[in-house]
Amino acid sequence: MLDDRSFEEEFTEVYNTYKRLVYHTAYKIMDDSYLAEDVLQEVFLYVAKNFSKIHRENCHELAAYLVSCSRSRAYDQLRKRREESLEEIPDIEDNAPVPDDAIISVDNIERLTELIGQMKPKYRDPLRLLAMGYTNREIAKSLGLTDEVVRTRLFRGRKLLWKELSNHE
Repeated sequence: MLDDRSFEEEFTEVYNTYKRLVYHTAYKIMDDSYLAEDVLQEVFLYVAKNFSKIHRENCHELAAYLVSCSRSRAYDQLRKRREESLEEIPDIEDNAPVPDDAIISVDNIERLTELIGQMKPKYRDPLRLLAMGYTNREIAKSLGLTDEVVRTRLFRGRKLLWKELSNHE
């Protein structure tokens, strides 16, 4: 998998140094050891394929990069599992009235997605999980927080988004 055999020893060292960090990051989100192991394998498979492109000089930057990769992969897996387990939602009639406040322009959707991506992880992560259909309790459990902290972060995150969207318009 490595793009150059000369990196084999260095990759093994990186793997041994950071495997627990990646695993525990994924486990905090997934709350399942087998799924966290899957994330661990995916992250290091990606690292192996792109090892020559990854900057390894600064251990703090590398650790932050690996945490970011593991969080992204864990949320992706959660979303996929959630989509697979959802029952088919009945179609809404084409003639059904849609409330005016439920209509969002394409520009606002793009802006909203951009704003969520720029938020601090403490607000972004609960909002993403909420958007995927998780309850506050499930979000709290997956992020290792209390229900009250999740409610507060969701409230503040929504408030920040509303403020930014209002300023944008």
